Amino acid sequence: MEKKLEADVVFSCGEDNYLPDADVWLVIDVLRATTVMTRWFELGGIELYPVKTPDDARALVQELRARGSSPLLMGEVNGLPPEGFDLGNSPVELNYELIQEHYCGVMSTTNGTVALCQAASSGRPVLAASLRNYAACLDYAMTLGKRIGLLCSGRKRWPSWEDTLCAGAIVDELGTKGEVYMTDSARIALTMWQNRGSNLVECVKKSNHALYLGQIGFDEDIKFCCECDASTVVPMLTAEEGRNILRSVSGSARPYPRVREAIAPEARITPPETLKKPDPFEELLGYTRKKDDR
Repeated sequence: MEKKLEADVVFSCGEDNYLPDADVWLVIDVLRATTVMTRWFELGGIELYPVKTPDDARALVQELRARGSSPLLMGEVNGLPPEGFDLGNSPVELNYELIQEHYCGVMSTTNGTVALCQAASSGRPVLAASLRNYAACLDYAMTLGKRIGLLCSGRKRWPSWEDTLCAGAIVDELGTKGEVYMTDSARIALTMWQNRGSNLVECVKKSNHALYLGQIGFDEDIKFCCECDASTVVPMLTAEEGRNILRSVSGSARPYPRVREAIAPEARITPPETLKKPDPFEELLGYTRKKDDR
């Protein structure tokens, strides 16, 4: 009997978090790290080094410059670029001209790059997934195995609304490939995705991190990060000389060639009568917004 597809979701990253076994890991940080990584390769970037801390990033940049490279130093702490960084963590601010000057990049973020490094420690293949490229990432992941692990970066070791939604989108897409065994966490993510409502941007804007990004002036980033299934780029993590390096293994900036609704996920699943119902997670969101930001 042919083995079923499997989906497992881990809701947040952290060195102490247990990662179950999987054939391949898709790391998700919708707002905004894995979206920026996808954009980097869409614009022609060659390689990108994800590291855990700003100090690690600065040290690596000095090392690469000593070798004759000219890396772009980018990332964030509390949503803003740390001192001495060339760029923050905005996919909108990243542009073709910057990539032409810097084919190599070094990146440190609060959650996304930490999650990538954690997934790398599993010894399994690791891909950087976002709403923008989730279908392409899943297609490539399925060439590597049937057990699909989804690691949500979360926010400061807590689950995040937008990353869990993206995990649900991937589980939903996996269900179109065949029969899927889902863990409880995968079912939770899928349920969130299926009940997101008619407007994905507005749904994501309810998240704690999106509210914060809006307050510091990054509303356009949120809209960009919600462009679903818009890219065929698949960033994959490899290890060379003790360093984790992302390179694109597939795709381009062209929209993903699908017959179904590629750029409008709100057209999928949700029937018109569902749109009249209140958001089943509104009470939960209200509760989480009252908690202290960790």
